[in-house]
Amino acid sequence: MKPQIHLIIAIQGPELTEAEEAFLNQVRPSGVILFGRNVTGLKQIGTLIKAIGETSGAPTIWIDQEGGRVQRLRDPLTRYPSPYQFALLARKDPIRAERLLFTAGRLCGEELRALGIGVNCAPVLDIREEGADPVIGERAFGSHFSEVILNATSWLHGFRQTGVMPIGKHFPGHGAAQTDSHRALPVLDKSLKAMGKWELNPFRAMLGYLPGLMTAHLALSRVDDGVPATWSRTLLHTVLRQKWNYSGVIVSDALEMGALHGTLEDRARLAILAGCDLLLCCTGRLEDNEAVIAGIARATKSMDAAEIEASRRRVRHILAPYRMQPESIRRLLKDPGYRKRRQQVESVAEEAFAIDPTQSTI
Repeated sequence: MKPQIHLIIAIQGPELTEAEEAFLNQVRPSGVILFGRNVTGLKQIGTLIKAIGETSGAPTIWIDQEGGRVQRLRDPLTRYPSPYQFALLARKDPIRAERLLFTAGRLCGEELRALGIGVNCAPVLDIREEGADPVIGERAFGSHFSEVILNATSWLHGFRQTGVMPIGKHFPGHGAAQTDSHRALPVLDKSLKAMGKWELNPFRAMLGYLPGLMTAHLALSRVDDGVPATWSRTLLHTVLRQKWNYSGVIVSDALEMGALHGTLEDRARLAILAGCDLLLCCTGRLEDNEAVIAGIARATKSMDAAEIEASRRRVRHILAPYRMQPESIRRLLKDPGYRKRRQQVESVAEEAFAIDPTQSTI
């Protein structure tokens, strides 16, 4: 079987099963994404990442390490405040917040790199909206697009120094959604013009910092007859590729989420046809990955050969520097400079809680 360059998979537990190891060797996906179910301790995660790396193709290792409630790696690593806690601090002390956001981004990248994790599905570029479903909430860097741009950029400047790949999410903007896309499809009654005045601003402003963007399973009722952004040729191809000239990889959110309908094979096919370069399948079930592979095959048979090859070149070229070898996480944890930076960042959680107790998620 040819390497499945469009596929990012998940695994079931804290160690590779024989079936998973055989699957990785045969299929050779572009990446493996880790979740809380895959992590029990530093020694274990190091062993797991080494085992994945020894499979044929040495895939990139992915994770969601946003801070706050979406943080797969916790003790004994840094306890990161949520992005919105930094936004609260920035309203009170913008200079200090900018410095600490830079430090938090740097710390996050340092920890991931030391573990051999090359890709982080962060930062969130959605705008926090009053009255919306709390699925975004404190994951946002602010309640106005200017706040999100300023705060996320400060975090990114620190993070990018470490050589780990960031992925901005969730394009075209999930903050106003009234429904959690993990459960059902959110629909916004907005035109592209209206989105361009608000939700699209962080993505457009930060394209140059982001080698990857993740789609939202969210529909705009006035765009592509209200199909989810993950399946929208208008949003992914016309806007991102043609109008904005975006040259990074476009990554789907997890295909198994409740917002999408149909089989996993159909979901994968529609995402590739719309313009996704990489597909996330996060169930950990090998049969689900097989269904996604079938969907990719169906899509590529009906697409222009030049477009498919351009997508594959993007994936190969962009992911290549992020196939990392684990370093010494124990050495990093003992480093005095690291420990000082960590103490500064962790203090933000308590300070933000004092400003607005309703915003603490830690």
